[in-house]
Amino acid sequence: MLASAIPTLIFYLLAAISLTLAWSVVTGRRILRAAVSLMGVLGASAGLYLLLDSPFLAGVQVLVYVGGIVVLLVFAVMLTRTTELLEDHPTRLRQIVGSAVATGFFLLSYFMMTSDVFASRTLSALPKNDVAAIGRALLDTGEHGYALPFEVVSLLLLAAMIGGIVIARKPTALAKSEVPHG
Repeated sequence: MLASAIPTLIFYLLAAISLTLAWSVVTGRRILRAAVSLMGVLGASAGLYLLLDSPFLAGVQVLVYVGGIVVLLVFAVMLTRTTELLEDHPTRLRQIVGSAVATGFFLLSYFMMTSDVFASRTLSALPKNDVAAIGRALLDTGEHGYALPFEVVSLLLLAAMIGGIVIARKPTALAKSEVPHG
């Protein structure tokens, strides 16, 4: 009885940690603290993957998202000191557009989760925790392949790297004014 309750307690603990840190990401005023909270949310989601008995996905979550994107975001934030990124009070238009986009995303997510759109694409044919089979499915372009989502994730990583470089780069006008004359 107690052995079956432990995973449930761990799930609720990880869910509470995720929700608390996600709230901190959304409402935080300091971008570096928000990035660290995002690292915690992604780490807790890796813990949820472990509860689902998917250590491969947990490792990918930590390596790709925590180790890649968030660390890149932290470096970009720490390398920039621009006042353009500090907007404590967004305009009313930005608030309305942000609320509309968030509501639309929520409704789309709710529709997708409650419909049976994904019922035809299941991983039941794959052996559980067989990394080689998962790798073949990721690179397969056939009916049960996941080559397109795999490439989309690689484009996401590329966009994050380019964005970090662009944000961290000094403007050329500032760089020219810092060169001593004479």
